[in-house]
Amino acid sequence: MHNTYSPWGELALRADLSLEWGHLVGRMGEYLHHERTIRLDARMPRRQARAVLAHELQHAAAGDEVTHCDRTNLRQEQRADRLAARLLIDVRDLGDAMMLHARHHSATAVELRVSDRLLAVRLDDLHPSERGYLRGRLEDGHGVV
Repeated sequence: MHNTYSPWGELALRADLSLEWGHLVGRMGEYLHHERTIRLDARMPRRQARAVLAHELQHAAAGDEVTHCDRTNLRQEQRADRLAARLLIDVRDLGDAMMLHARHHSATAVELRVSDRLLAVRLDDLHPSERGYLRGRLEDGHGVV
């Protein structure tokens, strides 16, 4: 694997943040800016927790707060998803995993240790050069990205 990013490692370096595990309702994680706390739902699988933590760390880095404006909240969520997906999924690892699992997305997500949702975000946000790279890797009859 080419990707060496670990959200757990990043959290360990962030002495200003605390992590709490619990049972959240309606979400898997949240970042509370004024408390400098990330909360994760203890019931989620390990690979999903990795993806959610990476997402919440992006909120912390940006100083995001929930607002009364749905549009602003949506932009914050989309940005955190895109950045977390890029940090967790190197395009070379993505190509290897997609070839290994014949482009089956759930199996690819398991291989990359991310949630299915974050894999979908990464695939939707490919740079044209990354898309070209993946096309080249997958030309063996599995179709085009």
